Amino acid sequence: MRLRACAVLAVGVLTVGVAGCGGGPAAPAALPDPCELITGEVLDRLAPGSKREPREQLGDGSGSKSCDVDLTAGTGSLRGDLEVTVAVDGNEMYDGGWQARQCAEIGAKPTSGGPGDASCLVISPWANGEARIDGRAWVDGDYEVRVTYQLVEPRNFPPGTEQDLRNLLAAAVDSLPVG
Repeated sequence: MRLRACAVLAVGVLTVGVAGCGGGPAAPAALPDPCELITGEVLDRLAPGSKREPREQLGDGSGSKSCDVDLTAGTGSLRGDLEVTVAVDGNEMYDGGWQARQCAEIGAKPTSGGPGDASCLVISPWANGEARIDGRAWVDGDYEVRVTYQLVEPRNFPPGTEQDLRNLLAAAVDSLPVG
């Protein structure tokens, strides 16, 4: 009887231990395709006539998927780039220090106001040959989202660009395989 009680206890401990170890970030291949987040309407507004170009860098525990749009290749008079990237790192690389450095790089500070657990977004009007909108967001220390809109010509953003980039940042965060 005593042996049976110990065996049941051991099985219970193993079950609880295994159940607690099942978490962690998704595999890089499970990241969503960010090109699916750039709707036809947004593409027509920000990069008329341009095409979405997917790009991947996938490893075993970390990787990224990006969507690049070359504005110059389009039918409009715009020159520049649009990029949306989703990334995962299974080593919790995206901690508070990383977030602060990435936001500082674009001239911002992380905020917990969303999207994600922390984020930052900066609108840089025309200077040094370009105007830019850069956004970053992080979830669970394992996921990072980046959106960038760089405009070389003309000097002013198309109407609604800031809101479009904010919406893309939020949509990319919402698309992450978290949970």
